[in-house]
Amino acid sequence: MAENDTRPMYWSVFDHIAHKKAISINERLNEFVLEAKLADRLGYDYYFTTEHHFSGDFTLSPSQPITLTVLAQVTENIRFGPLVIILPLVDPLRIVEEMTIIDHMSNGRLEIGVGRGIREHEHLSFGIDPDTTNARVDEGLEVFRRAWTTTEGKFSYNGPFHQYFDVELPWQPLQQPHPRIWMPTNTPSRGEEWGRLGYASGGFSFLGMDFYKPVAEAYEKGFAESGLPDDMFRWLWMAPTVIADTDEEARELCYEAFYEQVGIFEYEAQRTYEMADASHRPRLEAGFARFQNMKDNLEESDEALRFICGSPDTVIDKIRHVQSVMPMNMYMGEFSFGQLEWKHVERSMELLAGKVMPAFSRAKI
Repeated sequence: MAENDTRPMYWSVFDHIAHKKAISINERLNEFVLEAKLADRLGYDYYFTTEHHFSGDFTLSPSQPITLTVLAQVTENIRFGPLVIILPLVDPLRIVEEMTIIDHMSNGRLEIGVGRGIREHEHLSFGIDPDTTNARVDEGLEVFRRAWTTTEGKFSYNGPFHQYFDVELPWQPLQQPHPRIWMPTNTPSRGEEWGRLGYASGGFSFLGMDFYKPVAEAYEKGFAESGLPDDMFRWLWMAPTVIADTDEEARELCYEAFYEQVGIFEYEAQRTYEMADASHRPRLEAGFARFQNMKDNLEESDEALRFICGSPDTVIDKIRHVQSVMPMNMYMGEFSFGQLEWKHVERSMELLAGKVMPAFSRAKI
């Protein structure tokens, strides 16, 4: 998509809520609350969190309903949600109940991202066969659809993984028929499918724009076939982000933090390597080599926009470049990563809101 033909933009914050070694768990969780409140006050459109399990310092958010309840209570205007709930690890009907309540608690600001998860060790730790995860996602989505569109007040379902009989569903979400569903994906076939179904989707800068370009184009094609209005289109691009007064200051902060963050992803991949079937090891070994290359060649990772850093003007140029490659209409910055101190997280968020956002046409929620 050409730079002069881009969609109006939404702006989002993402946080793994990874533990930072220099502060306590309590201090890190309080920092997460400060970040959510700041995003709300600065006028960001969205705030997303994620879940991981048994992966070292990766996240202090193993239960998305707990995290989302906090967000519902400490923010007033910003839309928020999980990106993602690992659907194969949960009972989808329980998620229906919990998300319905959180949607009401937040006065209809909830959006719901679900997926299969990125590492098999999380599935294996819960006794889930990784080869069944795509089928479990599809079944979970079917449970969502049927439960949230039932007109009879009761719900039954008989699937290969979940069975429910004559379940009472006295409440429906405030947003009808349900909050927007997000389905990030790495494959063009799924991208096209999610677009056709009207789900939101997007990609992650670690894998690079060349990897995601065909996925984004497939999503755009599927969405065009959905018949839905264009203001329902959502393709996000998530990137670790540091903004400072100068490029030099931003690079100094970001390179160190990105190196640290890649190490967390390496650790999670190593856990899977230790637990998964040997047939998966060549793929994981290729991933280890990619992670090492990212850490050894930080300037190359910078040029490839595996993270976004710089002065406001530089960041504007980099985001415009992403728009020129993919039909991205939501930029999602992960501002709190590595061991970055809160003062740097706060400054980046303020500079993006005050100096970067005004350079783009703004979408309306």
